[in-house]
Amino acid sequence: MPAIHKSRIAAGVKRRRTSPNQGAARMDPDAMLVALGSKFEALSAELAALQKSKVATFSPAAACGEQLNSETAVSPSSERTEAILALLDPIERAIMATPAATVVGLGVKARHAAHVLSHYWIDSTDALDWDVRAVRLLIESTCSVAGVGLVPSQQ
Repeated sequence: MPAIHKSRIAAGVKRRRTSPNQGAARMDPDAMLVALGSKFEALSAELAALQKSKVATFSPAAACGEQLNSETAVSPSSERTEAILALLDPIERAIMATPAATVVGLGVKARHAAHVLSHYWIDSTDALDWDVRAVRLLIESTCSVAGVGLVPSQQ
């Protein structure tokens, strides 16, 4: 075997050894997008649970104008809600900025869009303006093709 050919093989072996993640990136080009989607889903679920617990513990007396005491002014759930929102912001920005290379990545982006545009699912499809209807149907079709469901509030 010529010396040039041997050195090329050796260089290729060295490259493979020094960057094992490079092969994984080729196999799953949307790995970063999927990871961001998982973080987004987990934080969104926690936020939804906090919002449901706030509705369940809401006091009608406070809504009628009674003064709030110091316990209800700043609750731990309010602090956690703010913390989750602060964590979600860079994740959502990264999801929007990262291009999808596969249907799986496109599904992550479609689920995020459904979350951002959740008000598009308030009315039936027939009652929506044309442009809202087009976007909603596109998101639903994209999620369907990607094999992912919409977020629970839109199902």
